[in-house]
Amino acid sequence: MARALVAIGTLLVLLIGGLTLVVFVTRDEDNVAVDNLLSEDVTRAIALAERDSDGQVDLTRLARFRWDEVLVVARGTPDSAISERLGYEWKGLLEFRTGGLLIFLDGGDVARFADYRGDGRFSGFETPIATLPRADAVLRVRDLVVSPD
Repeated sequence: MARALVAIGTLLVLLIGGLTLVVFVTRDEDNVAVDNLLSEDVTRAIALAERDSDGQVDLTRLARFRWDEVLVVARGTPDSAISERLGYEWKGLLEFRTGGLLIFLDGGDVARFADYRGDGRFSGFETPIATLPRADAVLRVRDLVVSPD
């Protein structure tokens, strides 16, 4: 009986060790997950901009973390184009993509990113990727058409 328990214990240790090794070897620390709260805040601010803020969405008020520029990425832009603009591989994780992306950069590194989830459309931005410095990161919304201010 004691031998059986030792054998089972040893097997469990080996299995857990193997699983840990697999997770460690296959992990990818460079992936960046979408900031869901920021995505919801941006989407809500755009939807309510005309009613609440005279048609303006100030991204500095929504994105209260360190960043110096934001990339406005058009809907349907391939990851390869984002990678080319960043100068390194884009590894943003999204379960589904419904609209454009707002990628907030700090010194060229991705600080956070949000996906726009509303019914509006972006117009007047350089496509497929526009760059707005923090000082100019105000969006204008008219009839759910979002443009640079």
